[in-house]
Amino acid sequence: MSEELFVDRLEGLRRGDSDAIAWMFSTFRDDVERCFRRRPVEDRADLVQDVFVTAMLRLHSFRGDREVVLRAWLRTIAFHRWHHRWEADQVRRRYAGMAFETLLEVNPNHASLADDSADPLGEVVANEVVVSLLSRLTPGQAEVMRAHVLEGKSTQQIATDWGVPRERVRGLYKRGVAKLRMSQEARELLGAA
Repeated sequence: MSEELFVDRLEGLRRGDSDAIAWMFSTFRDDVERCFRRRPVEDRADLVQDVFVTAMLRLHSFRGDREVVLRAWLRTIAFHRWHHRWEADQVRRRYAGMAFETLLEVNPNHASLADDSADPLGEVVANEVVVSLLSRLTPGQAEVMRAHVLEGKSTQQIATDWGVPRERVRGLYKRGVAKLRMSQEARELLGAA
């Protein structure tokens, strides 16, 4: 492809021209898919889409003037998506357990608890298993878990209510989840329940 034609295509991409987007997808899709060949089949299509969406969102930062540079840039984005997913898989394997999932199952927003006549939050909080699980956390972690999992508030809402940065709330939440998943006592408690 000539430099002039590539520059025209790139400008079309920046304008959001559907023909230019179709060109980018059809030209570079195989290269991007090859980056995810070791991922499960059900993940590949989502990851490929993520790469192209990320590329469109960050196209303003692309400074290349040739097709090979765009190909390399897309493969770099694909590698970062692959690596992010790989790290997430490692964390899931490390902290796999039942305790946190039990809290999610008794979430009052769960479809099975959609009874308007009862107060599902009061019933859930009174549940001995949930109280016992939350007692294993620090007070801050327990409050974040209660607000996020049981009340359905976002971490941003909790941070705004508390007047603290969102990162602090997210940190408390993540440490609480890890503690619940790793707790042997929690597993024993769930086994007895």
